[in-house]
Amino acid sequence: MRGNMDGFEFLIFIFTTFYTILCISSWYRRLIDSRHPKNTTARFVLALLPIITFFIVLYTLRELASFDVVDDSIYILLYILIGYTLVFFGLKLVFCFFDLSWIDDALNNNNKAALFAITGAFLGLVVIYSGANIGDGPGWWCVIFAGGLGLISWILLGVLINKYTQVFERITVERDMYCGIRFGLYLLASGIILGRASAGDWTSFFMTVVEFLVGWPVLLLALLVVLIERAYINKAKMRENVNNYLYSSIYCGIIYILIAIVCVVIFPLPENPVYGSISTGFLGVVL
Repeated sequence: MRGNMDGFEFLIFIFTTFYTILCISSWYRRLIDSRHPKNTTARFVLALLPIITFFIVLYTLRELASFDVVDDSIYILLYILIGYTLVFFGLKLVFCFFDLSWIDDALNNNNKAALFAITGAFLGLVVIYSGANIGDGPGWWCVIFAGGLGLISWILLGVLINKYTQVFERITVERDMYCGIRFGLYLLASGIILGRASAGDWTSFFMTVVEFLVGWPVLLLALLVVLIERAYINKAKMRENVNNYLYSSIYCGIIYILIAIVCVVIFPLPENPVYGSISTGFLGVVL
């Protein structure tokens, strides 16, 4: 199946090409047109994200994707385009459900807290999609279904965390940079766990749902985030100085990432021999 797309795959190729070009051109046009005198860091970071996405997805497709994709340049291009489409669509969901806008908050308002959160969200979306590409399967719809499970779970958990911690308001309104660091690293860490849950060889829709349950540790991670954020809220109510929590916030974020790494290591992917290498499997999800 080297470049032999059927009619429907060709339509998807055309649509994702158009949508990707539209989104990326709009992305960089806004970065160029931005005139905020202090948003140099935001423009630099945001400019890197689509580039990083390309290399993460390309690596996964070339090394860990289905056997009929890894050596087929046309299908690799197709799945890269699908990846960009889903990531930019995911950012729209982030705006709708998290009230986080890369344009208004991170770029135009130079909100550093939002920049950390958006960066973590962007990379989390990329990792979920990359994980969904790991394993053998009969077509693109397997990737969409598995990745969709990860995306929906990721969004719902973010909304649930906000319900008990008001993390969205603290990032966008209060501009709590340390909250943005912690939540951004959580979004990446949960993306790693859900990317692992979305990975594996395809057997059926039902078995994909069953195998996705291997991502259950993300629930414990979300609970940990709620507890930690509530602790910071209580400190703020006690009028403690919350402006010196840079290191503790970074430590919390590192813990989130380490938990995600442990989850990938202790739940190796079955069947395909390439998954026998823990380092290869982990790189496929994280990179």
